[in-house]
Amino acid sequence: YQHLDPCLISAFAERWHEETSSFHMPAREITVTLDNVSCMLHLPLRGHMLDHTSLTKEEGFLVMVNLLGAEPADAEYEVKK
Repeated sequence: YQHLDPCLISAFAERWHEETSSFHMPAREITVTLDNVSCMLHLPLRGHMLDHTSLTKEEGFLVMVNLLGAEPADAEYEVKK
């Protein structure tokens, strides 16, 4: 991603509020959506957007480690929490 402007990225990073998963800009709050990410990164959206299948704690652990790349200790802590 060499075409990205580091100053712009820095400005967004400074305005990011993790609690609400949104950017707080001088004019108003902006929420980043999956469509925004798709447009910015040129990624196609396919398949189901949401899957409301219940997971056991063991399945949740495996999803965090295998699919999200979480450290096993961190995933175990989150599952127990």
